[in-house]
Amino acid sequence: MTLAMTLAILRAAFLLLLRDRGALLMALVVPVVFFMIFAEIFATAAGDQLQLRIAIVDEVRSDESTRLLAALTAEPAIRPVPAELTRESARDQVRRGTADVGLIIRADGENLATASGLAAPPLLLLVDPSRSVTATVLTGHLQRAYFKALPDLAVGRVAELIGTEFTTFTPDQQAEIAAGLRDLRAGAGTERPAGWTFDELVERDNVAGQNAALNNVAYYAGAVAFMFLLFAAAQSALGILDDQEAGILDRIAAGPGGIDVVVNGRFLFIVLQGLVQTCLIFGVAWLGYGVDLPGNFGPWAMISVSSAVLAAGLGLLLVTACQTRAQAQVLPTVVILIMSAIGGSMVPRFFMPHWLQQLGWATPNTWALEAYSGVFWRSEPALQLVPICFSLFGIGIAALGLSHWFGRRLVRD
Repeated sequence: MTLAMTLAILRAAFLLLLRDRGALLMALVVPVVFFMIFAEIFATAAGDQLQLRIAIVDEVRSDESTRLLAALTAEPAIRPVPAELTRESARDQVRRGTADVGLIIRADGENLATASGLAAPPLLLLVDPSRSVTATVLTGHLQRAYFKALPDLAVGRVAELIGTEFTTFTPDQQAEIAAGLRDLRAGAGTERPAGWTFDELVERDNVAGQNAALNNVAYYAGAVAFMFLLFAAAQSALGILDDQEAGILDRIAAGPGGIDVVVNGRFLFIVLQGLVQTCLIFGVAWLGYGVDLPGNFGPWAMISVSSAVLAAGLGLLLVTACQTRAQAQVLPTVVILIMSAIGGSMVPRFFMPHWLQQLGWATPNTWALEAYSGVFWRSEPALQLVPICFSLFGIGIAALGLSHWFGRRLVRD
C-alpha cells in the first residue's frame, strides 16, 4: 500500500513537471545551455586555445624578426590586429581593449640574434593588468615560434655562452658549429637547447600605470551591479502580476489613467531601486578598495542612470510578456542568466572564443560593462560615453513602451 502510494505520487510529480513548461525548462534545458556556454569559455581559455588579439609592431624589420612573426602569426590562436601600428598606437589599442596584448620588436633593445641580457630585451609586451594571463599565454606562443623559426639563434646563444664562460672553441670547432647552425636554420627544428631561458628576451610593460590593480575591482563592481539590477527589476516587476491575481489591477485600470499608471509607477520605483543598489555596490568599491568614484562621478552617474532605466524597462517587459506568475518566475531568470553569462558579468569576455565575444554585443551587459570600463579604466571623457548611454536609455524606454502594450492584456475585459 505504501509503495503504491509512493509510486502514485512519483507519477503525479512527473506529469506535473511535463505540464509545467517553465519548470521543465529550468530543470532540463537551462542547465545544459549553461554547461555548453561555460564549457566553450573554459575550453577556449585553457592554455594555448585562448585566442589573442595582438597589436604587433616590428620596429626592426630584420630577417630574424620577420621569421619570428611569420611563425607566431601562423598559430591558430593568434589574431593580429589588422592595422599598421606604432608603439604608441599599439599601447592605445591595448588600453582601449581592441587588442588583448601588444608585441613590440623594439629598435631600442638588443638584437634578437645577439641579445646578451646586458641591455633592454628585444621583445616588449604591452600588458593590460586586468588581462595579465594574455601576456603569459603570448610568451608561450612566442617561445614556441622562436625555437621553431630561429633554432640557429637559440643554439648559437648557448654555444656563445659555453665559449665565453667555460672553454675556447678551436677554429675547426667554430666552423662545425657554424655549419650546424646553418643546418638548423634550414631545417627550422623545434628542440629547445639548455643553458638559458627565453624570458631573457622578453620584457613586460603595463599600459595602466599606477591604478592598474583597481581595474578588476571596478570591472566586477559594474558586472555584479548590472546583473543584479536585472534580477531585482524582474523581481519587483512581479508585483504587477500579484496585483492582477488580487483584482487590484482591474480596479486601477478602470480609472482615468488605466493600466499605464501601474506600469509607469513600477518603472519609476525600479529605476530608483536600481540606483540605490548601484550606489551601494560602487560605494563599497570606493570606500573599501579605493576605486576613484568621486573623481569619475559624472560619467559614472550617467552610465548608472542609463543602466537602471534599461534594467527597469527590460524587467517589466519580461514579466508583462508572461501570462502567469509561474511563467514570470522562470522566463526572466533564464534570459538574465544567459545574458550575464555571455555578456561578461560572470566571466570576462576576453576569455571567450571570438564568436561568443561577438554574440556578447547583443546583450546590454556588454555595453554597460564597456561603459564602466571606459570610465574607470580608460579614463574616457563623458562625451565619448554618450552614444552607449543613449542606447541603453533608449532601449529601456522602448522596453517600457512594449510593457504598456503587454500590460493591457493582463486586464480582464
